[in-house]
Amino acid sequence: MDPESELGFPIQQKRSEDARRQAEQAGRLLASIVENSDDAIISKDLNGIITSWNQGAELLFGYTAEEMIGKPVTTLFPADRLDEELDILERIRRGERVHHYETVRRREDGILVDVSLTVSPVKNGFGRVVGASKIARDVTERTAAQARQEVLTREVQHQTKNLFAVVQAVVARSFVGKATVGEAQSAVMDRLSSLGKTHLLLMEQEWQGAELAEIVQAEMNPFGDRFRASGPSIVLSAKAAQNFALALHELATNAAKYGSLSSTAGRVYITWTVTETNGIPHLTFRWQERGGPLVARPARKGFGSAVLEQVMGEYFDDPPRIDFARGGLCYELSGPLASVSDQPAAATIGG
Repeated sequence: MDPESELGFPIQQKRSEDARRQAEQAGRLLASIVENSDDAIISKDLNGIITSWNQGAELLFGYTAEEMIGKPVTTLFPADRLDEELDILERIRRGERVHHYETVRRREDGILVDVSLTVSPVKNGFGRVVGASKIARDVTERTAAQARQEVLTREVQHQTKNLFAVVQAVVARSFVGKATVGEAQSAVMDRLSSLGKTHLLLMEQEWQGAELAEIVQAEMNPFGDRFRASGPSIVLSAKAAQNFALALHELATNAAKYGSLSSTAGRVYITWTVTETNGIPHLTFRWQERGGPLVARPARKGFGSAVLEQVMGEYFDDPPRIDFARGGLCYELSGPLASVSDQPAAATIGG
């Protein structure tokens, strides 16, 4: 026998054994990766029967491998999604890969989860398709975030249109009764600044509303300890928050010019309460001035009067009450809480 041939046989045998060991090692590594993946990785045959189930699948769907192997993958499908499996299997049989698509699957506890799926054909050593591997990833949070973003975008568009309308009204009415352009400009800028502060509060809450207490604090903060405010937690709707801010701004501006805040001894007391009348939450908001000069009803009505009487009057059947008492101006609103708040009544009743 040729010595080189005798030497070549064991070398070929060793190479074959090395290749086998490397293949086994690669197989174990792949199995470990699949088993420990955070994604749900499932394999099934061409009849849709599950043949493997990793830990990620158990975490996502709640079933153990013992519970799912041998069962149809449609166990995870909501009733209205069963047709998806027929389409998937048909494409897999043709050797096609189903790229990322989002759908809904059902957990063991019945909860529906949004998932992103990728399905690939599995072939045997002869290149024949014998099944499929499926990777599922939970995208519930991402889907919810996208939905919130869409709602927020629509709300921003709505609020922007509403803001432009309010700005136009502010600019147009702020010139009424003003002696100079400078005086009118100052009034416009002050009112727009008030609107801006409220819109920042609304943006922080994704236009879901704003706390009445925060609006009061934002408007009255320049007056330091010259005011007292108290009342339960009330989340005003976006539109109501904007109008309350305008009303408070007009009241504070008037008080600083002619009322209690024009005097060092003067104070403003702001209170709001929620009570139930025939099972319906009822809001009472009150602005009371004390310690200022004598006040009198103004000779003419401007933008401030329109806000306090007409704009705020749209929320309740009972008109706002404005009392130009000798002891100090009193402004009061009263009506159903639901007129100004979208939040459940139980969340706002309290002290």
